[in-house]
Amino acid sequence: MDTLKGKAGKGVCFCGLVLSGCVAGALVEASVGYLHYAWQLPNDKIQKEITIRARVLKGGCVPSDNILSEHDSTCDKSYKYLVKFIAFEPKVSPYNRTETESNAELLMGKKGLLTSSTYTFVKNADVEHCLHNGDEFTAVVKLKPRYSTQNPVGSNKQMQLLVDNVHVTGYIKTLHSASVTHKHSFRLRMAAVLHTIDIQNRIWWQALLVGIRVNFDKPHWQLLQVTGTGHLFSISGMHLGVVAAYTLLLSAGFLLSASYTKRVVKALISMLRLPHWFAALHLPLQFSLQEAHTLAPVFAIKYRIMIIGAVWVVCGFYAALSGLALPVVRAFVLLTIASVFSLLFIAYRPIHIATAMVAMSIVLFPLSILSASFYLSVCAVFYIWFLTTRFRTENGSRFKTLLLLQLLLGVFMAPLTIIFFNSLSVAGLIANIIAVPVITLLLPPALIILLILTLVHPLVYPSKVDATDGGAVDNIYQMAESLFIYLDSALSWLLSVLRYIAHYDWAAINIHIDSKVAACLLVCMMVIIAPPWRYKRHALFVLTIPLLAFYIPSNPDQWKVHVLDAGQASAIVVIKGERAMVIDSGASYRNLAYTASSVLLPLLKREGVEAIDIIVHTHKDNDHAGGKAALASSPLAQNAMWFSPTKNCELGRVEQWEGLAIHFLWPKAGNTINNNDHSCVLKITDGQRSVLLPGDIERTTEYAILALPNSKTNLKADVLIAPHHGSNTSSTDVFLKYVAPKAAIFTQGFENRWQFPAKAVTLRYEALNIPYYMTSFHGYLTISFPADSHTYFNQNTTGFTVHSQRFDLNKRWYLDARYPTHLLLSLESH
Repeated sequence: MDTLKGKAGKGVCFCGLVLSGCVAGALVEASVGYLHYAWQLPNDKIQKEITIRARVLKGGCVPSDNILSEHDSTCDKSYKYLVKFIAFEPKVSPYNRTETESNAELLMGKKGLLTSSTYTFVKNADVEHCLHNGDEFTAVVKLKPRYSTQNPVGSNKQMQLLVDNVHVTGYIKTLHSASVTHKHSFRLRMAAVLHTIDIQNRIWWQALLVGIRVNFDKPHWQLLQVTGTGHLFSISGMHLGVVAAYTLLLSAGFLLSASYTKRVVKALISMLRLPHWFAALHLPLQFSLQEAHTLAPVFAIKYRIMIIGAVWVVCGFYAALSGLALPVVRAFVLLTIASVFSLLFIAYRPIHIATAMVAMSIVLFPLSILSASFYLSVCAVFYIWFLTTRFRTENGSRFKTLLLLQLLLGVFMAPLTIIFFNSLSVAGLIANIIAVPVITLLLPPALIILLILTLVHPLVYPSKVDATDGGAVDNIYQMAESLFIYLDSALSWLLSVLRYIAHYDWAAINIHIDSKVAACLLVCMMVIIAPPWRYKRHALFVLTIPLLAFYIPSNPDQWKVHVLDAGQASAIVVIKGERAMVIDSGASYRNLAYTASSVLLPLLKREGVEAIDIIVHTHKDNDHAGGKAALASSPLAQNAMWFSPTKNCELGRVEQWEGLAIHFLWPKAGNTINNNDHSCVLKITDGQRSVLLPGDIERTTEYAILALPNSKTNLKADVLIAPHHGSNTSSTDVFLKYVAPKAAIFTQGFENRWQFPAKAVTLRYEALNIPYYMTSFHGYLTISFPADSHTYFNQNTTGFTVHSQRFDLNKRWYLDARYPTHLLLSLESH
């Protein structure tokens, strides 16, 4: 009985300890979240010109060959600089000093993400240049709060900004060149030295050795994504592990060699019968076997301290060299915890050290739990421990063990990559088996050679043009440079293998399933390889239900309208069953149609769409037709019918599609003009419910449509996509009265420069009691029309339901919605 009470007491104590830790962690996370959530850029400071002084933390250009030059760089495109605001310059401010001081004081110590175009606007200087990491500069900037579009697929920039502690975003309007102070770090000099070496893979080496990937273009990113090797070409925890392993082997080998050297010296002293005074110099070597047995643990402790200390110092230097990248710092924390446990002779299991690592990472970096890298790092460590424990792989040959671990690790990490990246790299299983050993062999020697080149470069560079002296420094530089060129040849071979693997169609598969389904799949895989237990089969059955339910087709009689959050652009999809029609495809920038390629098409795949039957671009403007090329290249649109103001779109035409009728209300037949006033105006109806999509028509076109026969009947609709994003040149009172919508949607961007929707327009909708939604405020919107018009999912009687990304589908505290400032200030003024 006493034994049972003792065990129960220990159990209660353990549960209390776990509970207290969870409560403490929740309080820490809540307090950090509150601090970030509470700080907001005041509404009257948004999009105002502010003169600031800041330091570039990340994203800067890499200096060119002449690292002593302050202005030459490899900047050939627009850059996004992660900066820290440090001061203000009232003398160069175009505004009142008091106002500038108040603006600057709000920003001191905060981080911002600033965009700079290819040509920076420079005052008092003839040379145009871009900034480097570590540079301090003064500039006139326009800022916005931390914010981004919100869609069910695609990257979540707003969350990533929070993870990076970024409080504001904006752009550099005017950079004062004379104020730039160049403070190139040693890491940046290493990247610059790579430009002096005649190698083919300079950009890859910059990413691998110093973690700078600003020069990566689309082919680079595609290769990493398809082959699943992105973690190799960025400084990460794996790289620190490689450095730690090499340091451990070298330091242990050195100490072992020193021990053998002592034994050899001792033997020579005895053989040569050297004088006693010489032998006294080597007194530590001359002790009896009994004394050696007594002192062995002491020397073992000393050697352990020396080896662990060497590993810790080298890894600390590497972490500093990486710019204190978060994954590296997390790995360094793990190394520190393991080192302390080892030095203090604390008995621990892998689960203990893993728990300590996770706890310390959360305490030091509380917002990292929102990042994909945190879960990928933690799960990778957990899987390695679990797999080696479950299958006892350490008992087999090392080669088979590593091969099996790599394969199983790739399989078990697949659900996580699906959750965070909506893709699965099949080629990654093969590519990583080849790439990981090669990178492990290349990284340490390449890093050492680059360090040597960076230290020697300032001594060699002045004489590099006519290096004929043949000095020792020049010889060292040339030898190191030659060795690096050989390593570059090995990297070229690896990249050629990766490109060969990546060119197959099966190399990467885009999988768009719900994150909860992927999480269930992950747990299911863990249960499969877990030891047998009583309810294992039952658990597997329950965990597979979400995956099977995901592929059950939706009601073919129900149709939905998906309004994407495309910024200051328009992209709308209508889905019924497994077919879809697209009305506008968003904007494109520098030939990259992000909305069409990364949001619209993946959304269709996630919804199980097999084909796009109709594509309507209401007019040719970039914010409506920017994704035309992306849609045209998609297999889903191979047999699509295309509509535009000058093709197929004409008054009176009616298309029947999947039981829906598409009525074209504008422009008139024979139109040859493709602009706002001649936008395609179409109405989609099932006979009971309808949606009106008027493009960017303006007041004159609204009046022209109203003058047409049967206009009152033709225009009436349940849902209206507000014309021209809510511009004051449209949405006239009489037009809204004819349409009489039960809901309206403004497709507009956050803090857009045109201030859409206009205050006067919103007042018109409010006066007519028309509820409206804004994509900048609500995010992505989905309008569901059930098969039975008398079946409603809420208490209203509109015949449809509207759900938004920010308030219904993915409501999170860190994805708070911000009301348009110009409308908010108008409300406050009243």
